[in-house]
Amino acid sequence: MLWKTLNLILTRWTSIKRWNNFPRIENISHMDNIWFVVHVALFLAHLEEEEGNKVDELFIIKRIIFDSFSSLILSDIISGTKEYIKQIDKELFKKLTDKVFNYMFQFEAPDYIKQDMEKTISDKTKIKELQIIKAAKKYAGFIEWSINSRVFSNVYDVVISEIEDYLAEARKELKSLDILLNNENYKKYLSHIRRLSHIKRWNQEIRKYDTSVISHLVFTAFLAYIITSIENNEGSDYDMLEIMKRALYHDIAEAITGDIIAPTKKAVVWFQELLEKVEIKMLDDYFFHYVGEEYKKKIWDYILYPWKWEEWKITKYADNLSALFEAKEEVNSQNQLFDGIYKKIKKQLNHIEISSINYILKYVLDSFDEEIWDIDLSKF
Repeated sequence: MLWKTLNLILTRWTSIKRWNNFPRIENISHMDNIWFVVHVALFLAHLEEEEGNKVDELFIIKRIIFDSFSSLILSDIISGTKEYIKQIDKELFKKLTDKVFNYMFQFEAPDYIKQDMEKTISDKTKIKELQIIKAAKKYAGFIEWSINSRVFSNVYDVVISEIEDYLAEARKELKSLDILLNNENYKKYLSHIRRLSHIKRWNQEIRKYDTSVISHLVFTAFLAYIITSIENNEGSDYDMLEIMKRALYHDIAEAITGDIIAPTKKAVVWFQELLEKVEIKMLDDYFFHYVGEEYKKKIWDYILYPWKWEEWKITKYADNLSALFEAKEEVNSQNQLFDGIYKKIKKQLNHIEISSINYILKYVLDSFDEEIWDIDLSKF
């Protein structure tokens, strides 16, 4: 399951474009959308906790990512059509998604990871968290629709009306959503965060599978989950939430500063230190100015110092593995520009002697060479 899921994430998830049957002025991939949903959900969770409500952030992160795996198989059913299907026969659509997950869980992966994923996907007891997740999905969709509708207003009127009706009702029960919708500064913060979907990884290289920075954060977070699960099963006691949040936030500053490559940072003495000061100033102006001191304190280290404390190691391993798999996909597509990059990253990871990295390099990496065939659920 692990190799196939990872492979599909880097190919299908980055290739699936949102609102593919609508005219649009921006192309947002499925993976771009997932990260923004996660971030909106975590922001709503913060607002809920400010109101005195305890929220399980780890469940929110895992549930959004795991739920989205069904789209790797059902990539031909667009979001709008899914909503209509669920309106007409919700139970039948559930049977379809259950079949997808049953199919995916038959593939190789450690049992404890499968069990945790199945438990997370099927858990209906987290009422507040599930409300937050749904609201985050709708808000993310609303932002996408509202941007495109400014140019193509005649074709987005139905979806805009539906989402506005939902948000009007949902804000009555979910205080955090009501606070967000009433606060223009919070909306601006989320809009600046969303700029990450337009920043491309490896921007100086020609690629077959373009990956945005925002997509990279989702992939890194899932890899961080896998690494932490394996290590904790071997007797470690890493904080899963801390590690996954570092993975989800660690490149956010690039939404403002852009992705300045290491050779440029090191080209002139003290230039890297200057860039760090510039980064802090720009983050204050574009991000923290809109959210206040409490939220700034909560996410400051994740953004500015993601490699701090013991957990940074696991997050950094996940970050390196993400780069390795991205390079692997390019090498497999005969992109010779990535041969050297792939070999360099693999060599670095080969020197890391921990169970999770050994497992992934031994059982997952080589499997990327296998062909991903069309998945026919009717035969399963």
